[in-house]
Amino acid sequence: MKCQKNDFELVKAAVYNSIGVGRANATTREELTARTGYKDRRVRDAIEDLRHDRVILSIGRGYYIPETTPQGRQEAAIWVRMQNSRMRSIKAATMAAQRFAGMGNKQVAGQMEMFE
Repeated sequence: MKCQKNDFELVKAAVYNSIGVGRANATTREELTARTGYKDRRVRDAIEDLRHDRVILSIGRGYYIPETTPQGRQEAAIWVRMQNSRMRSIKAATMAAQRFAGMGNKQVAGQMEMFE
């Protein structure tokens, strides 16, 4: 049975209220599933959705809400750099598959064609 929008709002509220504040209080997904009673997939979906509007970091062990201090802001900046690095890596990894699939196939002048 699909979860209704209002039900998912309850899931998100339960997950958010179970996440610790400050890196020292990081909460693992296993802890979140135990505290909320929701399955791991629902917890991950809730965190993904919550991150659209709220700051939830995961540096090291577990998820946490950063403190509103210079240290918390520095942790958020570190997390942003980590995510930007992941985005660049994912983009680079998809380029070969895109070329293979003929998506945006841009041949570089003088480059030899591999799949003739």
